[in-house]
Amino acid sequence: MVQTWTERTHEAINGKRGLLLVWSFLCAVILEFIAIFDPTLYGAKADSVQAIVFLFSTMVVSFMLYPIIIGYHWVILSIIRGQDAQFRDVFRPMKERFGKNVTAVILLAIFQTLWTLLFIVPGIVKFFSYAFTYFILRDEPSLSVRESITKSRALMHGRKWEAFKLILPFVPIYLIGFTLFMVVNSVLLAALSLSIATILIRPFVVARFAVMYEDTRRAYDEQWNKPA
Repeated sequence: MVQTWTERTHEAINGKRGLLLVWSFLCAVILEFIAIFDPTLYGAKADSVQAIVFLFSTMVVSFMLYPIIIGYHWVILSIIRGQDAQFRDVFRPMKERFGKNVTAVILLAIFQTLWTLLFIVPGIVKFFSYAFTYFILRDEPSLSVRESITKSRALMHGRKWEAFKLILPFVPIYLIGFTLFMVVNSVLLAALSLSIATILIRPFVVARFAVMYEDTRRAYDEQWNKPA
């Protein structure tokens, strides 16, 4: 199945790779613009009042803006389904059910962080468990955030190893960016290296997950809609 999903992804985004990368970059710019106001870039100490206030403000703004990434997932899902999509569509989750989408971002961040704190491996496992949540928020708006997360886990049950193999080619790129993020002394350069890695792999990881989601959801629906 992994090979089939990979081939279908290539077919679906053929001729659109450059555009999806540009959109990924624009999403990152919107999310990261606040970084230019980081007081530590202008000589303030990391434990200063200004830096602490900035850190808190950044977290709030990031949570408020992150539904753009949900929108990016929706745009790619539309492309995988052969539907028209425009960059303005990434803002849809900020106009439709905004509070619910922000709640989803916050809950996933909390769950992911808590699992990662246990050990790295549980955090990685949960990354795959939650991978379909943003797609489900679009397809089943009647579900609550918790129900969407639960359904993502159900869809991914027994398929996480396939999901890992599906995105394995992009893991080295992310690891390079993450390694630079950890070792570079400059806060700006560290953040930039991780952002570039994320920008480069986001379109292809999301697209592969979208193709996997389509097949997995179809099989799940067929299983649970069988006549008794």
